[in-house]
Amino acid sequence: MLEQETDTIVRAIVERIAPTARGTIAIKDILAADIPYALKTFFRTDVEMALLNEQQQYRKTSRFNLDHPEVRNLQQQINSILVLNYIIPASEFLHRLDDTVHMTVNYLIRPQWTMGNVLFEKEQTVPVHTLIRMMQYFGPYEYLKDITGQYLQGKQIESISKDSLKTLLWKIDGEYIRRKSGDEIAKVMQPMYDFFDYPAKSGKSALLTKALVKYFEDKGLTMVLPRLEGEIAQGKTELTQAELGSVLEDVRRTLGTFQVEHVESDQHDLIEIRKDTKSQSGTSTEPHTFNFESLIGESDKRRFIKKIFNHDENQYTTALQPFNQMTSWKQVSKYIDELFITHDIDPYSSEAKKFIDVMFKCYHSKL
Repeated sequence: MLEQETDTIVRAIVERIAPTARGTIAIKDILAADIPYALKTFFRTDVEMALLNEQQQYRKTSRFNLDHPEVRNLQQQINSILVLNYIIPASEFLHRLDDTVHMTVNYLIRPQWTMGNVLFEKEQTVPVHTLIRMMQYFGPYEYLKDITGQYLQGKQIESISKDSLKTLLWKIDGEYIRRKSGDEIAKVMQPMYDFFDYPAKSGKSALLTKALVKYFEDKGLTMVLPRLEGEIAQGKTELTQAELGSVLEDVRRTLGTFQVEHVESDQHDLIEIRKDTKSQSGTSTEPHTFNFESLIGESDKRRFIKKIFNHDENQYTTALQPFNQMTSWKQVSKYIDELFITHDIDPYSSEAKKFIDVMFKCYHSKL
């Protein structure tokens, strides 16, 4: 889903950001280029975080009064210059660009799910000050990060768990949209429509209705789902922002005020969120080989053998072998699609969704 649109966006960005003769790209050139705002936000934040980490290490051993008001004011000016003139090798930028676009797509369509998984990639609990800084990577849907930060700081909460953040985001989203009209909710989704309208920027783009279903599933706004699925059944595979506003308003007038339900998503990521990207600190994650079968629970194994592999355990074991040599989620996802075709499995069935979810967790648990 959305792979073609994503590839188009990446190609358009590459055409608009030319490296220097030395094969490098400065952050200021990225910020000045005609590319989506969400991507500019990510790259600038990434460099700012790298600079902040370096300065924090220096502060631990410095004997100077770096908290003096004049020093802090000058340091902010210096930091701005350092960030804008930070140089990235073109090869590294291209690699990171592809990953960043994919992550942004995931965030735009499933903001709650993406924040929960990206922000808690390594730990189940993080300090609030770290969480707030990390949330700056996500440019769109500013209300989510602004209200979250204000709440956590106002309550003087020092750390937060992944589950607690999920609950908080769900409550924030629920309250934010509860009194809105259908048109107003459609306008909240402006960043998504703008992103996928790039590079044409026609102002008349349409989004896949299936992607909109994912968006409202992420929010727990399940009262909207039957109507959207009905649109799909009638052949309406895309909806413009105006059309979506009309659909949502019709649902509101029929069923009443928008109410969200707190449900656990059983969906896999829409597009690969790679974890082999090289960070500004210079570290990278090497490819792994591992045994998928050993990571799958007995109950899931029995379910998959019965529902997907037609009660044939040998077929199940043979089918899982290729997973062990795969080094990216894109490879895994493509192979899963091939398995579904081979075994005539509906990719939107509960069995297929569960299989994808389990394989996703197995793959990322070993990174």
